[in-house]
Amino acid sequence: MTDAPGKSVWDGHFDEASRTLGDTEAANSYLSVRNFLQVRAAVLDLVGDVRGQSVLDVGCGTGHLTRSLAGVNFAVGIDLSAGMLRFAAAKGLAPVRGSGLGLPFKDGTFDIVLANSVIQLIPNGEAFMAELVRVAKKGGRIIVTTINARNVAIAVLRVVERKKYRHFRLYPYGELAELAAAAGADARRAVLVFFPLGRRKRVPADRGPGFLAGRLATSLIVEAVKR
Repeated sequence: MTDAPGKSVWDGHFDEASRTLGDTEAANSYLSVRNFLQVRAAVLDLVGDVRGQSVLDVGCGTGHLTRSLAGVNFAVGIDLSAGMLRFAAAKGLAPVRGSGLGLPFKDGTFDIVLANSVIQLIPNGEAFMAELVRVAKKGGRIIVTTINARNVAIAVLRVVERKKYRHFRLYPYGELAELAAAAGADARRAVLVFFPLGRRKRVPADRGPGFLAGRLATSLIVEAVKR
């Protein structure tokens, strides 16, 4: 996963995950493998059947999220972990080692920019979102997922398991949409994922998730379009 340049709590974490967990969904998971699979299904459904496009997976991990997009699209995976990138390359992603806070690509390079559960690891989410939007083409899609800051169970876990969760910066839907807007992209729609039920719900950007759903959803997926 990408992180800020320099020393970080995440330095070495994902290289270790690639060594101990190998080329598995578990190496990419935060809550559980089942949650990762549910979020992946929701992201790919949102992306749709795209072909011949340029796709960037920021914090690609082992490439399990975007492997189905490689081949029929030009798919690039960027990550800080060399171990993760070796697995991603085997799935057809063009591997690039680098940080999400300094993406080594020109402005307006990609049709689709994905970042699955990365923004929660980075203290400066504003700068991270700005980089995602910068490398997207005009009219390009930026899709960001994260653990939902307003989920009731997550709020309890952050108190009970402070050591594990204190390094996460979590966001509710509204803040993600505001970050995208400040970076030059307009939120178009969102998907709420409810773990462990396996349910998901699409909501229009202008309405948001609502009170109850906004507190029961475990993960948020926000799609924005670059102006």
